[in-house]
Amino acid sequence: MTVTTLSRPPQSDSDLTDRCRQTAAQLVDAFAVQDIDKIMSLFADASTYCDVAGEGSRGDEYVGKADIRKAFLQGFELLGDHTYEALSVVAEGTTAFASWVLILGRADDPSALRFDGADHFEMNEHAQVVLKKGWVKGQSLLLAEAS
Repeated sequence: MTVTTLSRPPQSDSDLTDRCRQTAAQLVDAFAVQDIDKIMSLFADASTYCDVAGEGSRGDEYVGKADIRKAFLQGFELLGDHTYEALSVVAEGTTAFASWVLILGRADDPSALRFDGADHFEMNEHAQVVLKKGWVKGQSLLLAEAS
């Protein structure tokens, strides 16, 4: 008797890179409209988020989807009406970077304050985020405006 094992062909590095780039781009789009369910669907269960603000060397750290979700919702509330515009999203393997502009108010309002920022993502083999670190320029002004 011959037994045949069915297996998927190995995933190429370029396939994984493309999927990770797509995940990062989807995250920027989901943050732009504060779609918390979409955002969280792109995170692995065992994940960490390092906030742009906080006392630690990596900012405030949130571990696990429940804590990350809560942090994002608090951030959405703190910022009020806001959106993001993606500038660039790049990936290599399971590492991705996204640069974006945070806009306090509407994107079509020329008087809305704008802040450049970036995210560094590490992802697993399923292109799910396991680590997100964020940075934003003008953080002191941003925090003053959001208060």
